[in-house]
Amino acid sequence: MTFFTADEIARFNSGEPIRGAFLCEMDFASQKMGAWNGSTKLTVNGTEFLPLFGAGQIDGLSFQNSTVSKNITITVAGVKNDILGLALASAAEVQNRLVTIYWQLFDDAWQPIAAPPAIFFGYMQSPEVTQDEVTQDQNGNSPTQTISVPAENIWFNRSRAPGGRYTDRDQQLRSPGDKIFDFAPGLVFKTFYYPDF
Repeated sequence: MTFFTADEIARFNSGEPIRGAFLCEMDFASQKMGAWNGSTKLTVNGTEFLPLFGAGQIDGLSFQNSTVSKNITITVAGVKNDILGLALASAAEVQNRLVTIYWQLFDDAWQPIAAPPAIFFGYMQSPEVTQDEVTQDQNGNSPTQTISVPAENIWFNRSRAPGGRYTDRDQQLRSPGDKIFDFAPGLVFKTFYYPDF
């Protein structure tokens, strides 16, 4: 299996310049937002990705073929005080909300080519804010503040027992009144005949 179609691979082999960038799509409680390290707004698959002008960073991102719980950290440096207050007040907007990282290809003029494959799905955790040790420089500039949003991949809660099994009791925790697993114990040694004439 490959991320790319035969037409895209042929374009790679054509010798034309191909550029690439990560797109970060965050599904906050109130709205879906996107960001990337470019210098212009970008719309891909109906989502607008705001430019971070190189201030964004993703730590811990790697390609995996396993069901191991891993985490990444999305960081934006150089944040002003007003944004800092919004980030601290928005923990409920972020906690356990979906984040998706895409790998977008561009032509030489930074126009998107091909559909971006998703290379990471995960759940955001509460944002953390740090500040450098400089209090204020001689020009009156405030210290640099950094917002970091950790995100766990989709396997982070797979070992949680409550509500995690295919039993009627756990299904009632997830969806009260749903009877899909009500008769599951009676199906253990049941024989099914197909076709049934």
